[in-house]
Amino acid sequence: MMSEVSVTILGTAQDGGIPQAGCSCKRCQEAHENLKLRKYPVSLGILGVDGTKHIIEITKNLSEQLMIWTPNGNELFIPETVSITHLHLGHVEGIGQLGKPVMGLSAVEVYLSQNNKQILDNRSDIKLMKDEDNIRIYSKDFHHPFEPRKGCGFRLQFIPIPHRSELGDTAAIIIKGKRKNILFMPDQDSWKDTLDYYSKENIRDFLKMFDIDEALIDGTFWSMDELPGRDISKIPHPTIEDSIKLLGRKKEEDPEISFLHLNHSNPVNDLGSKQRKIVEKNGWKISEMGDVLKL
Repeated sequence: MMSEVSVTILGTAQDGGIPQAGCSCKRCQEAHENLKLRKYPVSLGILGVDGTKHIIEITKNLSEQLMIWTPNGNELFIPETVSITHLHLGHVEGIGQLGKPVMGLSAVEVYLSQNNKQILDNRSDIKLMKDEDNIRIYSKDFHHPFEPRKGCGFRLQFIPIPHRSELGDTAAIIIKGKRKNILFMPDQDSWKDTLDYYSKENIRDFLKMFDIDEALIDGTFWSMDELPGRDISKIPHPTIEDSIKLLGRKKEEDPEISFLHLNHSNPVNDLGSKQRKIVEKNGWKISEMGDVLKL
């Protein structure tokens, strides 16, 4: 038995990762040349007190992320459950690797919202994996905490978040431990929509509503002028710049807040950038792959 639950950040990038396909920007080119600069789509690995292994989001870079998760690269951690916030590409495209063409696992439990389960169930590749008993898909009601494995030492709670719904609905996931609650919210349309949905006036009240001690939140873009030639308003996310304006400086009683789901264009990806320094000067953080949070 482990003494505590550990949550490892396995990816911090937006769905396309870094380097992103079709991009020749300096950051992506450098990531092609230097493996250490690569960043994988957002994902978390959770090790229960009973030694059971659980991941949130299942990405195209599952192979590399299992290596990040496994101590010293020894016998690889293999997920027993998968929880998915929504069905946009980067959050679910690795699910096929659980099946016969790659890992050939048995009875991996997949948790997501009722609406998203119905949509996923209708995919032909998912039907095949269910027929082969690679995966078993379960819907979970919003706001009802559940143990992904009895005795794992933590519970998960799906909460609805306003975000583009062309492929189903979107959740954030709260990881509830004995000493700490962690919010994983990689996607939302805007703080206004989220706060209005929960009838809260500000981000602090929203986090307090769920007793959040640490929040991993949507930091896709730094600013709205980040992608010349593309209308970012059609890819709705709150910018980090706007989030910091709403938050101001961190106060002693505030939860920890880290930004992830970073697009390849986001300057906070660079350790020495002035934008990253603004985040840190205000007392907030940028998530890094390999970071471990204890519950």
